Amino acid sequence: MRRWLPTIALTATVLLCGCAGTLNSVSDYLRAGPWWSAAQAGNIRGRARNLEAQGELAMALDHWRLVRRISMDRTEAGREITRLEEKIARAVNAHYQKGLASLKAKRPTAARNHFLAALRLDPDFQPALKQIRARYSPFPIAVHLSAPGDRPATVAQKVFGDGEKAFVVAWFNDLPEDAALPPGTLLILPKLGKLPAKKVRKKKPSSRLAEAGTRLAENDLDGALALARKANPSDPGVQALIHTIHLKKARTQIESGRLDEARQSLSAVPDGFTGKADAREKLEAARQGMQATLDLAAARNHFDQGRYQESLDLAEGVLASAPGNDKARELAAEARYRLALDHFDHRRFFKAREVLARTDEGHEAGMALKETVHTRLRALAQIHYRNGVKDFINEDLQSAIAEWEMALACDPDHAKARENIDNARRLLDKIETLP
Repeated sequence: MRRWLPTIALTATVLLCGCAGTLNSVSDYLRAGPWWSAAQAGNIRGRARNLEAQGELAMALDHWRLVRRISMDRTEAGREITRLEEKIARAVNAHYQKGLASLKAKRPTAARNHFLAALRLDPDFQPALKQIRARYSPFPIAVHLSAPGDRPATVAQKVFGDGEKAFVVAWFNDLPEDAALPPGTLLILPKLGKLPAKKVRKKKPSSRLAEAGTRLAENDLDGALALARKANPSDPGVQALIHTIHLKKARTQIESGRLDEARQSLSAVPDGFTGKADAREKLEAARQGMQATLDLAAARNHFDQGRYQESLDLAEGVLASAPGNDKARELAAEARYRLALDHFDHRRFFKAREVLARTDEGHEAGMALKETVHTRLRALAQIHYRNGVKDFINEDLQSAIAEWEMALACDPDHAKARENIDNARRLLDKIETLP
């Protein structure tokens, strides 16, 4: 083998001279030259404007914040961030005022939609959050507006009939027990005690079933159920009426978002009863929709806090159950890009490549970063390849193989590294068989 050493040394020298060069730091490499601000910041500006045109103000604001981070001239980004923050504040207040107007007009569903729209733009907007918790909670709570001169004790006397329960008012609303309440303060209170039992006139057994049917038609489901249960339980007509009442209760509970109660009502209806399968599907769809909304809100919160992996996991979970959810898809794409960029900045190139493997081709910044990562890995592959050549020249075949394997890990298409690994291993086998 020694007679080939001069030839191998000459070949290695040529290769090393042709590929010589130094690599900049990660941040300099990523942001070197005018291409970053022109290709990256320019693309992100365009996406920010498109998102704003589609009404996605919060995501547009995040894009402008990213532009401010990577641009050399931050003046435009700062101006757009200020403008969007003011626009979002106006939109949040407009939705909140419309929600209050809808409540006054006795349109609770429209009011809830406006409050949720305000929270979608600003999840920390306390007035809307308090309205949602107070008026649309599945728990047994009530709301009360304070009058002039009210304190927790006077409110407790009015609502519970007992001024000694002032501590309940104070605890539920995070107030001192002796606090003076401004007129019109919205208070959240528990529903204590029981309503007096309704007096039901005794009727002949033969008329209870008809009366229960009348109550059902009037949508008095509890009254209908109480009457039906007093009728003959062995009567198939009574059984069918009870199942129908439970089914209608379940549908009403699904529409109002009380999914646990709906599940309990459906459990009282036997399988195969007409309408149960459809109600069960609606319940499952409502459950998935509610869970998707909660998961997406949590994913957005993780994203805003810079926890991109957690944000990506939640957004992809929403997409797994609802592939057509565009908001989840856009959030996943942004979280994937930010996560990969963080890996790149910290020289975790393999992880960056793994994250970017599922980049949406329509996400321009992500595709550009993906190409940058591949370029950097190909450059690292050349470094490992040259190191392997050096080790081979120095007859350290094991180290040479290890370097070439690293080259293949960086660039799986590096045919020369793969070929040299095979040759080196055959040479090792021959050496081991020498006497």
